[in-house]
Amino acid sequence: MESKRKQCKECPWKNQNQHSLNFRTYVEKMNSVGKIQNHKHSCHMITSDVWGSNEKITEKNVCIGVCKK
Repeated sequence: MESKRKQCKECPWKNQNQHSLNFRTYVEKMNSVGKIQNHKHSCHMITSDVWGSNEKITEKNVCIGVCKK
């Protein structure tokens, strides 16, 4: 999933604040239990459905930061 969008300023994969670090740990957990695959989740600046429960994760809404990690 390559996109032409840029990584957002609040991306948890870019920032080093405690909230972002906690989110990364949570993504690892969601991946390990099978809720998401390949750590892919939606950008929180585009949709509130971060885990793709109601809206499929596509190149238009995927978190760019997780794609670059």
